[in-house]
Amino acid sequence: MEKVVREILEAKDNRSKERQKLAEKGDVSLSLTINIPGIPKSNDQINMFFLDCLSDLKRFLLSYRIIIDEKREITLCDAAGDFYLVPILSKEISAIKIKEIAEVYESEHSLGRLIDVDITDEKGNPISSEKAKICYFCKLHPAVFCMRMQTHKYEEMRKVIANDISYFLQEKRKNRVCKDLSAFALKAILHEVSLSPKPGLVDRFSNGSHSDMDFSTFLNSSAVLSVYFKEIAEFGYAYSSENCKNALPKLRQIGLQMEEDMFMETCGVNTHKGAIFLLGFSLFVSANLISNQNFSYHSFVNQIKELNGNLVEKELGKKLYSNKKTHGEECFEKFGNKGKGIRGEIQAGLPCVFNYAIPVLSSHFDNMTIASNELIKNGLLQALLLLIVHNNDSNILYRKGEKVLKELKDIAQQAFNLYETEYFSAKYQDLVYYCEENKISPGGSADLLAVTFFIYMVNKKYN
Repeated sequence: MEKVVREILEAKDNRSKERQKLAEKGDVSLSLTINIPGIPKSNDQINMFFLDCLSDLKRFLLSYRIIIDEKREITLCDAAGDFYLVPILSKEISAIKIKEIAEVYESEHSLGRLIDVDITDEKGNPISSEKAKICYFCKLHPAVFCMRMQTHKYEEMRKVIANDISYFLQEKRKNRVCKDLSAFALKAILHEVSLSPKPGLVDRFSNGSHSDMDFSTFLNSSAVLSVYFKEIAEFGYAYSSENCKNALPKLRQIGLQMEEDMFMETCGVNTHKGAIFLLGFSLFVSANLISNQNFSYHSFVNQIKELNGNLVEKELGKKLYSNKKTHGEECFEKFGNKGKGIRGEIQAGLPCVFNYAIPVLSSHFDNMTIASNELIKNGLLQALLLLIVHNNDSNILYRKGEKVLKELKDIAQQAFNLYETEYFSAKYQDLVYYCEENKISPGGSADLLAVTFFIYMVNKKYN
């Protein structure tokens, strides 16, 4: 123990010397430490918390236009714990003012009483606020008083601190994950609609086979839907029931609200109903798997199938309304398994996505360093063609029948086969013309393209 105490004192002495070196050069300095009672003063969890605070503190200082000299910063971990020291470049701001601003940072942080941001002036004098910090544990007395009186046991204090830091880091990770997933979902639907030209689908330059919607309609719809993506991700991240089917009512509630907002924004036009369905499930499952440190394509497929095990039977095999049939019910009744549509696809674990579209994106994007428009276009366009080839789009089946669906698939396959040849453009234009002439829009395949890109982005970051 004596050796440890001696090492801690030596470490603190070395820190003081570093501050004095900066003062000798006329610099005001700022340091960051974490108050940890007992020993050791740091571990993996504490260090992770320290680094998070440091990143946060740097943004905070910049927001107050306090400029630090990062070229001369010192970041280390020694017997006294984690330590950061940096000189201040903003000579026009007094050391006293910087201390006041640093105290704002401490007070606004949820674990601010564990954080010490100290300021040393250009003469080497520590700047004190003359305010006594309240004890982190009893919240009744000054921290110095409790420390001197040894009011609290070190073991109990360290346990409380460890639990609080663990919770803080978990919440931080949850927020980061849910923000990422909601951003991926929005990127997916925006890249899908922006892919141009597309056969029979709305893109940047054409309405495709649609007379009731255009590119702006999709952008407006995407905006109103995007506010719900984080809500679904947060629900999935926090979901803890072993039976994931218990989540279905809540997911439906959010999905129905999204549909209402979509129709209100588009004056009744269905731009994203399929995407709401697919991305709703995909956001939930992705967040839940990442929360449990278990995301992979394989685990995603298994959970999607578990969540939607008897979806076709429940929603297409039985009439939802007694006085009418939905398009999905009519299509399933007329074409059988071929008419299961998107419900059949998701019940089976999205085979079109994982067997065909994901491998295409992987071949194009895995080694991509800069996401150029041309690279993204090539990957998404090839994936879309394969999705059209392999997806039994219930919209086309319902409106045009099996013959037209087969002809569409054949032309898409031909275009895909010619992709890297000089004949591709002409064959692809045949596909575009075929869709326009027959007034068909492979919207189901477009929705699958969006969810493919979403799942690919999630896997690239979190697998």
